[in-house]
Amino acid sequence: MGILAAIAVPVYGHFMEEYKEDLCEVNRVGMARLYQEFLIVEQIDHSSAVFVEFSHSRMDGEVCPVGGELNFVDGTVECSVHGDNDSEDEEEENKDSEVPFL
Repeated sequence: MGILAAIAVPVYGHFMEEYKEDLCEVNRVGMARLYQEFLIVEQIDHSSAVFVEFSHSRMDGEVCPVGGELNFVDGTVECSVHGDNDSEDEEEENKDSEVPFL
């Protein structure tokens, strides 16, 4: 039983970390889209103050499940914990780990 727990606990912990990171990324993509639409509809320019006001008044709940601080940079929402949208980095990592085609 102890061996099973020694295997299961780290796997579960890793799964939960990946889940939180993926949830944060999905929420940030949605938030960026909503914020850009908000700027267009309200006909205002982006500023840090406008983004903070938007995130507090228009977003329901936490965007980052671990409470990371959010910033809007170059059309994307970045998280202080999870960074920006990492899908491009993951694609590069996956290319390196694939077996080459001959």
